Amino acid sequence: MTEMFVSSYSTCSIKCRTVVCFFAGVLTYRNNFEDAASEVARRYPNAKILMIFPYGKAIGISGSSLVRLLARQLTQVGYDLVREQSQRVMEAGQIIHEHAAGAKQLILIGHSAGGVIAYKAGLYLEEKFNYRGIHVFAVGCPRFYLKDIPYNDRFTYITGQNPDRITRIGSWRKPGSRVYRGRPGREIQLDFNPDHQGWRFHASYFLKSAWTDSNEAFHTNSVDLISKIHELHPKK
Repeated sequence: MTEMFVSSYSTCSIKCRTVVCFFAGVLTYRNNFEDAASEVARRYPNAKILMIFPYGKAIGISGSSLVRLLARQLTQVGYDLVREQSQRVMEAGQIIHEHAAGAKQLILIGHSAGGVIAYKAGLYLEEKFNYRGIHVFAVGCPRFYLKDIPYNDRFTYITGQNPDRITRIGSWRKPGSRVYRGRPGREIQLDFNPDHQGWRFHASYFLKSAWTDSNEAFHTNSVDLISKIHELHPKK
């Protein structure tokens, strides 16, 4: 069942000008987005920040229970990848609708499989509740079939400079289909901490994870990521 909480970094609780929603993928812990949320709060005044876990949180689980959780979550992800709408998409859409009433700016940010839910929940909100101007950012997300629709112009796909096996899964276009021929409006590659490799790289996009580049410039993953999102979609 979809879980949600409001981040303590929120700078607004009701009648918020901006609502920013983070969507988690599989095996994600409650604090995974907090570093990024602190950056959102710095750049977007009067903002409510929601943390949405469509596949549940991985808290206090280990051993065989963790394996069973992963198996269940992966089955759910497979379902969401190939269907336009699922119970998780509708639940996420309803949650956002309850918290974003009157907002001037709605930004959905998904990590891994959470990017799939973010995209489809935004589309659900536009079609069911007539929301306009939703912006979606999917980070380290598998690819999934996209219709060629105007909504995609507000969909940004972000990957890192290192190979991430999750981003190699799937495709945007369905071979032979006249319907699924869409692409994201933007596909962007950012530099993230190169010390992380493999699954650690995939898990680190939203973490503080400080590093210094070849020009001795200081970076942190969460700051660079949210800076890019804010650059593409500044506060209103």
